[in-house]
Amino acid sequence: MKIAVCDDESRFRETIKNEVYAYSNMKRLDFAIDEYSCGEDLLNAIDKYDIIFMDYQMGGISGLETARIIRKKDITCVIIFLTSYTHFMQESFEVSTYRYLTKPLDVVKLHNTFDDYFEAYGNDYPLLLKIGGDTISIHTRDIVYLEADDKKCYINLVGKQYHCAKSMSLIANLLPNNIFYKTHKSFVVNFIYIDKYDSKNIYFKNGKTAHIGGAHAASFRDAYRIYAKGRKI
Repeated sequence: MKIAVCDDESRFRETIKNEVYAYSNMKRLDFAIDEYSCGEDLLNAIDKYDIIFMDYQMGGISGLETARIIRKKDITCVIIFLTSYTHFMQESFEVSTYRYLTKPLDVVKLHNTFDDYFEAYGNDYPLLLKIGGDTISIHTRDIVYLEADDKKCYINLVGKQYHCAKSMSLIANLLPNNIFYKTHKSFVVNFIYIDKYDSKNIYFKNGKTAHIGGAHAASFRDAYRIYAKGRKI
């Protein structure tokens, strides 16, 4: 995921960058972050970004005007405004801003913003798979688990199973890391569909079962706890 941080305060850019990387490490996500000190530099950049953190008030072209220009050529990127003042919120809706964060940075709100984004948008995208003579579109969010079959694999959906000529590791590399996890040499599971688990098995909401290998048990529990945001009763 490509992320831009556009703010005329170098210290604040560094703070944002460090906290975003900390989140990516915690959630096992792959982020690439570029920094810009003004709107002009961001607009002159060749790269297209998935998320842009933008200072609302900057020297030169303002954050709002920068966002207006961006929206003329890119309606899909997520814009998150950074501001010390909340009375600009109404204007920010003109450019379909996703959210705004106040300065100084609240790390909990930053992490919650990412959590909400991935819950709403980031975990569901199509994979095009060649199955026999057909090309099938499978959405990542619909995959319950992968099961290895030598150099091939089974892709298990809620009520359907596909036998794919590609390896489990290759398919797993195409999936969002924050909800999929390898629990065994032969299984990669989707946290969303877990009903319960014990020391050896994972039981899914559709009645299917996957195994937990001893070498993966502790790391699986830690990753699932992070996914659940530590809410354990």
